[in-house]
Amino acid sequence: MTHSRGVQHLADELGVEAEHVARAFRTASHAHAAIRAVKYTHLTDEQFRRLIDNDRYTIAVVANLAMRFAGRTEDARLLTDIYKAASGKTAHRPVIRRGVGTLRDHHDHDVVQQAIRILQAAGLPPIETDGTRALRDGFQVLPGCDELPGWVFIAPDPDCAHRGGFAGGRDGYPTVMKWAGWGVIPEPLAEGLFAAVHPDHRDQPFPS
Repeated sequence: MTHSRGVQHLADELGVEAEHVARAFRTASHAHAAIRAVKYTHLTDEQFRRLIDNDRYTIAVVANLAMRFAGRTEDARLLTDIYKAASGKTAHRPVIRRGVGTLRDHHDHDVVQQAIRILQAAGLPPIETDGTRALRDGFQVLPGCDELPGWVFIAPDPDCAHRGGFAGGRDGYPTVMKWAGWGVIPEPLAEGLFAAVHPDHRDQPFPS
């Protein structure tokens, strides 16, 4: 069966068969007017990108269903948890202790904290440090410089390559941040860091 490029785009992003995504759209459209309002079978790549950016709730519902149809229940929950963390819709905003997920000096950096919450929602383990040494290995988030507001740089945890699923592997980090609506540079930088830019800065990621 031939699917629209929009459906295929989401299927590629989720790592599932396009038929699962198409079925998810059909199922969700019975309950969600926003999905009925768009002719997803005719969306261009650009229209579908706008839908993902502007109505992430609808896409989160469809993605959750698609993962379930693919038999990946844990990843279905993960997608929902990432969406909630990125949109601030969690029932209780988790408090990040100083030295968790970043250096203690960067603890109060708002964009860094947002990135840590998203990565933790994806089940990725953060570094824990007392300021002089690491108490537990894990990912570490660093803020961009003053010339790059909204950017963060992510050092993956040492065990990431051994994990599977949506957030598994080294590529799991940019995959999670992209699903959360952030702009990402998918290839790691020379130091092995991944770069991501907050949604508020995606339209002008490199201000002059």
